[in-house]
Amino acid sequence: MACRRWEPETWPNRAGFRTTRQPDAPDLTDYRRRHRSADPRVFGRAPAVGWRAYSGGVEIDDFPRLELGFFPTPLHRLDRLSAALGAELWIKRDDLTGLGGGGNKVRKLEYLLADVLASGQTTVVTGGGYQSNFARQTAAACAKLGLRCVLGLRDGYLDNAEYTDGGNVFLDQLFGAEVRKYPGIGSKAAVRRAAAELAAEGVDAYVVPVGGSNAIGSLGYVRAARELLADGPFDAVVVAASSCGTAAGLAVGLAADGSRAELVGMCVDSDAAATGALIGRLAAQLHDLGLPSEPLHCRAPDHARGPGYGVPTPEMRRAVHLLAETEGIVLDPVYSGKAFAGLLTELRQGRLGGRVVFVHTGGLPSLFPYRSEL
Repeated sequence: MACRRWEPETWPNRAGFRTTRQPDAPDLTDYRRRHRSADPRVFGRAPAVGWRAYSGGVEIDDFPRLELGFFPTPLHRLDRLSAALGAELWIKRDDLTGLGGGGNKVRKLEYLLADVLASGQTTVVTGGGYQSNFARQTAAACAKLGLRCVLGLRDGYLDNAEYTDGGNVFLDQLFGAEVRKYPGIGSKAAVRRAAAELAAEGVDAYVVPVGGSNAIGSLGYVRAARELLADGPFDAVVVAASSCGTAAGLAVGLAADGSRAELVGMCVDSDAAATGALIGRLAAQLHDLGLPSEPLHCRAPDHARGPGYGVPTPEMRRAVHLLAETEGIVLDPVYSGKAFAGLLTELRQGRLGGRVVFVHTGGLPSLFPYRSEL
């Protein structure tokens, strides 16, 4: 499924992203106004109102950003696996971003938490599943910045003590986050519940969407695309796609820098139609921030998704074992394991070729609760 472009007459709402269609979209007018901060931790400044007057768009370095991770992350060839498969496979190690055990969400948090500091709010609320990697990385980043972190977490596929209290949940608490559990509801509902409880307590919290996937968070992967292209060119870039901020940022960043590389967002949550549409909507939000609007070379296949989010598949198990046994690299069962399984399928079926890079999004702590499933 190709990633759909937005339609100007229906999307986005140019008055400012508070619409019933996309309630999680940030208020970009507030974002523009806030970023005149002199906080020495923040790099860049958001351009003034009227960004669209820039004929070539704005530069990624213009946007306010914290330094939370260790970048650039390593990029290296998968020598043994490439030889075995007769392919040219590379891996971008965003599992090694450093903060809080690493992972792709650190790139998003550099922009999101810069906005928190500019807002003057001192409490951050977000969430996801019990084993949310984003929740863990947010907790670590808040600890580093001295912010209060409240996590609204919901249950998932597994029901064992390691899943509900170990892995990422243990690390959330180690980083000092307040964990509030809401079984039986979805991730977005869990975040809303936690935010409502804080509001009832008189706390003005900054709400970060699930996965950090809005225009502000997606800036992290616009920047990552430029980092990746410094070691390019590549024919295809493959990454897991769930909340889609990573995939959308990469797609926009690759296109803005003139790359012809195809972005393949492997669905691990929703189906191809919904995932492709979400990537397109996030790309539209990035355009509204002033980034160039170029055609996206992007698709979102869902053959590796399996029965649903977080539900193991035989292909995922084989992929996790294959990369561990040939390259000594650990994938996780929810995101990178399924995405890499999808990459292997695409190679076998001839839909991927040339120089292919896999973006490893991390997730090691969530591997342990799935031990019995692997």
